[in-house]
Amino acid sequence: MEHKYEKYCHNCGAVIDKMAEICPKCGVRQPINQVPPPVVSMNLNPHWLITVLLCGFLGVFGAHRFYNEHYGTAVLQLLTGGGLGIWYIIDFIMIITGNFRDKNGNYIKMN
Repeated sequence: MEHKYEKYCHNCGAVIDKMAEICPKCGVRQPINQVPPPVVSMNLNPHWLITVLLCGFLGVFGAHRFYNEHYGTAVLQLLTGGGLGIWYIIDFIMIITGNFRDKNGNYIKMN
């Protein structure tokens, strides 16, 4: 019976150590059954992250637009309180969904 620390040789069927690479009885290399853990990567674009944070905390003042060099609309947001609180919320949604552009017309995306 196979135990927690043992396995059967895939060639001769002998009980061997679970970590053994070669069967001590028949000398055949054992297949590697260990699957590496999945790699979870959160490669956030720092430009996107800063834009999201600026819009979330200082969006009423147009800080995210100043950061992305949209100076004209940034001043308008500053004077109107983020377009009476509506304009900066729309900007926030656009930034989160990756539809906000920088001064060069490039989309600012998460990664």
